[in-house]
Amino acid sequence: MTGADSIVLSLAVPLATVIAILLVSTIIYGKKKGGEGDSKLPPGDKGWPIVGSTFSLFKPHPATTLGDFLQLQLSRYGKIFSTRYLGKTLVISADPEFNRFVLQNELRLFQNDLPPHFKKILGAGNLPFMAGETYRNTKSLILGFFNSWQIHSRFLAEVEEAVKRVMTSWRQKSLILANEELSKFFFNLAVERAIGMTPDDPEVEELRKAFISANDGLYTVPLSLPFTPYTKALKAKDFIFSIVKREVEDRKLNSDKMDEEENDLIWYYLKNNPSMSVKSICDAVIGFIFAALFNTQISVALAMYFLGQCPESLQQLREEFKQKMNYTHTKAKLTWDDYKNMDFCQSVINETLRFGNIVPGLWRKTLSDINFKGYTITKGTTIMTHIEAMHLDPLAFENPNIFDPWRWLAIKKSNNWMPFGGGVRHCSGSEIARMEIAVFLRHLVLNYDWDLVEHDHPIAFPLVTFPKGLPIRIYPVREKTPQTSL
Repeated sequence: MTGADSIVLSLAVPLATVIAILLVSTIIYGKKKGGEGDSKLPPGDKGWPIVGSTFSLFKPHPATTLGDFLQLQLSRYGKIFSTRYLGKTLVISADPEFNRFVLQNELRLFQNDLPPHFKKILGAGNLPFMAGETYRNTKSLILGFFNSWQIHSRFLAEVEEAVKRVMTSWRQKSLILANEELSKFFFNLAVERAIGMTPDDPEVEELRKAFISANDGLYTVPLSLPFTPYTKALKAKDFIFSIVKREVEDRKLNSDKMDEEENDLIWYYLKNNPSMSVKSICDAVIGFIFAALFNTQISVALAMYFLGQCPESLQQLREEFKQKMNYTHTKAKLTWDDYKNMDFCQSVINETLRFGNIVPGLWRKTLSDINFKGYTITKGTTIMTHIEAMHLDPLAFENPNIFDPWRWLAIKKSNNWMPFGGGVRHCSGSEIARMEIAVFLRHLVLNYDWDLVEHDHPIAFPLVTFPKGLPIRIYPVREKTPQTSL
């Protein structure tokens, strides 16, 4: 996925923020009621005094479930309810109609609602912190780089060659930590595409670790004390910025030597918006790498996990890939038409994004009073459009707690399915993300079978992760030996 807007779509506040709440809660509670006194506010349990429902709302839970708190509130109050977190009112919606209304009226009736420390780590020049014409112009520029022609004629071939190299390297391994392997793969892909650095560059791995440290700082208490994750995140951001800034300034100094063969993201910005500041380019590039590293990586990890738990889906996917190879008369190249015609592969991706819930919720703030279904949500109130609840709604998806890619062969599209957001802030890189997932799965499934070495279920805390790193044992397809289920 492209742009920092993708990585922050899944905004949540970890339990550790309660430390900060206890320090400032009296002031917040006394001065910012956020519409609590309005009798037309959606009903709900406001939780404990001062801290509200913060403990319950962000309690770690399996990513394929709603968690106890949300399940209880939905059963009691319906699909729109209110609670309190961080000392102020929060309206949570699992109502598809209302959620579409919120997302489609972005920049007019609603705006992103992100904590200030996100801007310090991600940079003010990222899409989530923009509005109006500035946002529209910047997003248009990003979409220009990830246009259909680029994806069809360039990125597809690049991704396939990179995946084939990884699949070859895996033949030397029998046991891998899938999360780590996927992190390196998608980071290397993103960095080469964004700033032209290849995996052979000694700085690349250091840069990847810095991105991980910076990401860890987004979801923690923003306390600038020695050794805190937030302090480490700021230091990591400084290092990241220095590397990207060096690359941007070097290109600007040599702009007269620009070669048409040079077509990474930095070159694109310099060619198409010469007046764009160095800082703005750096922020945009950093945001792209954030999204490409974390969102696409966990999507593939989830697909591997679900396919490993559902042999029937793995076998059907393999058969589809084999048929497509026979159709194109080659094992080396995948055409765009081949990719688009892989119906079951697309169904696997849809179901992975639905069931895995890498985007649990989108956070917005009202710019004026909002009236909906008899409720009045006052100006300045935070709303969480809960995508996870929509994805696991039994009224929208039969047996929602089962991985069932076949459902998408029948329904094709659902108004409850919103893994890439919606409205003007729909993820800029949704098409290229889907393509990357499909190409990776194609080569993985045709080359390997795999088993979990030990149980490792995806957990939402607050972003989806595998606590043990998804350790798997891999086998060349024809050499797999039967394994005892965990």
